Amino acid sequence: MRIGFIGAGKVGCALGAHLRRSTTVDVSGYYSRSSTSARSAADALNVDAGDANIPVAAFPSLASAVELSDMLVVTTPDDAIAGVWQALLGLPDDAVGGMAIGHCSGCLSSRVFDGADQAGVSAFSMHPMQAVSERFPADGRDQLDGAFFALEGDARVTEAMSQLLTSLGNPNRTIAAGDKPRYHAAAVMASNLPIALWNQAVETLRSCGFTEPDARKALSAMIRHNADSFCERGAKAALTGPVERADVGTVEAHLSVLPPDASALYLPLSRALAGIAAAKNPNRDYAGLRAALGQAHDSSTHN
Repeated sequence: MRIGFIGAGKVGCALGAHLRRSTTVDVSGYYSRSSTSARSAADALNVDAGDANIPVAAFPSLASAVELSDMLVVTTPDDAIAGVWQALLGLPDDAVGGMAIGHCSGCLSSRVFDGADQAGVSAFSMHPMQAVSERFPADGRDQLDGAFFALEGDARVTEAMSQLLTSLGNPNRTIAAGDKPRYHAAAVMASNLPIALWNQAVETLRSCGFTEPDARKALSAMIRHNADSFCERGAKAALTGPVERADVGTVEAHLSVLPPDASALYLPLSRALAGIAAAKNPNRDYAGLRAALGQAHDSSTHN
């Protein structure tokens, strides 16, 4: 199967490098608004060609991408996907008829390919639940090794892609089109939002005299341990700390010294933790803790 990519950014490069590990896949090439980006993506994969049957091309046009591919995966920013689709539909002679065309948006579904059935296109989406931070890692690592993928769209294509991903060691699941926004919100909560919390912890340590690198170093082992514990055992088993212990005095001491931006994170998250803690320890009294958190919130709104 020849897979071409429309978009030569981080996700497109990582996905191309990953999928070509399969003996059933050839990456036909990359098309991008920037010919330089398309060429660098193609060159990077050609350097480590292995047993690939065809060289990876830098497509000069959408038409050439269609002509030389069995499947196209659009790896542009979300807002550009619909425009790429309209450009593909505008190619002469119903060029895309019979193709499978997908995208890698976490939030959008295959419905963005409006009119795909009428055009004879099998539309789908495939989203890796992984933070892809580089186009070409210097150490050559596969950034999508072991990553979970959510699939959605045409049943024949999602089944084929599920089999391909499974063969590459990627757990995957097919979800409904209407579930994509909720699915992606979950991914953002796990991947992106913690960075704001960790950064606030760094800033709080800086107010104690730490340098920024020293603060990150101090926090790193705890962050990794808690993440591993949560993934292995779940929220209730992983939860520790003053909220879990219903240590009202400690929580009140924290709130008395935290600035408003830090309290704005601490308070709602502590309230959420209180619910987990109560489920973990049904015989422990959390009324005082909840009152302290609620009173702190009320007073902060008047300051």
